[in-house]
Amino acid sequence: MTKPTNPYAHAYADFLRETAEHQLVVLHDDGLYRHLRIQKPGTRMWSWDITTWPGHLATSGDIADGYMFTRELDMIDFLSVSRRCRDYYSDGAPSIDVRYWAEKLCGGRAHEVKKYDQDVFLRHVKDSLGEHEDLGDEAQHFRERQLALLLRVHELRGLDEAAMQERLRAHWRKELSDVELWAADDLSDEQFEKLDSEFDWSELADAPVSEQLPAERAAEILAEARMYAGDEHEAREWLHENSETFGEDTWEWDLRDYDIHFLFTCYGIDLAVRLYREHQAQQAEPPESARLSNRFLGFLARSFRALGRPRQRASHPATEAVQS
Repeated sequence: MTKPTNPYAHAYADFLRETAEHQLVVLHDDGLYRHLRIQKPGTRMWSWDITTWPGHLATSGDIADGYMFTRELDMIDFLSVSRRCRDYYSDGAPSIDVRYWAEKLCGGRAHEVKKYDQDVFLRHVKDSLGEHEDLGDEAQHFRERQLALLLRVHELRGLDEAAMQERLRAHWRKELSDVELWAADDLSDEQFEKLDSEFDWSELADAPVSEQLPAERAAEILAEARMYAGDEHEAREWLHENSETFGEDTWEWDLRDYDIHFLFTCYGIDLAVRLYREHQAQQAEPPESARLSNRFLGFLARSFRALGRPRQRASHPATEAVQS
């Protein structure tokens, strides 16, 4: 089964690169009161601390600085990513519900962790163009069907594609009307019926043939959008000026995405929780020397019990004969 693509793959790759050698340092661990540090040994660069107390988890340090989450009594448990979601994305990133985690920030700060993102703006533009009646994918496919039908008509007349293109250019110069372009008087009834059955003549011939490919025009508009994508105000102004293409409700478009610092915070919490769980599991296991000692003591106990049992004599056949 193919895994989904991580929408924040770039951020996760940066996080992995900078934290590849990080380890857990447990500074305090008393029930719900914990102080955990994640750092590369010998340096505090790219390090961060996780502090918890009942109902709260706070982050501080080089990254993940200045966030406080609240929801459940034990926030380590609450922010633990399940094993099923541990390796969810194709790049190995965990499946973190970033929106849900942001909602658990203290002080209603969820809106602060989203910033204008030009990639989100361009994605909105591209998606809108793809669904546009005259510029979208369906419009492109419709025009391709029109050209295929016109080419077939010209082939039936013994003409080639070059002749069809010349007629189209005359049509776009207004030298050839729509009626003349789609004239079929010289086709037999059988030929017309076959073309109508294969291409739906009435649907295709009833619409004008645009001079420019919809896909080309959409690409030009997208290229223009990139010129205004660097600033949210300019992007909004450009959308307003092109409302004939995109409609009047583009002000509703959310052009923001989660800030890189908050994404690092989420990944940092996930790493800290995972390392802390591993630390707890190691603490719960007795050391190897203790396991060997326990096994040896068990062997001695079994040996002494065996020595204390009365030995049973085996009956001799002659004795059994006398007794009988």
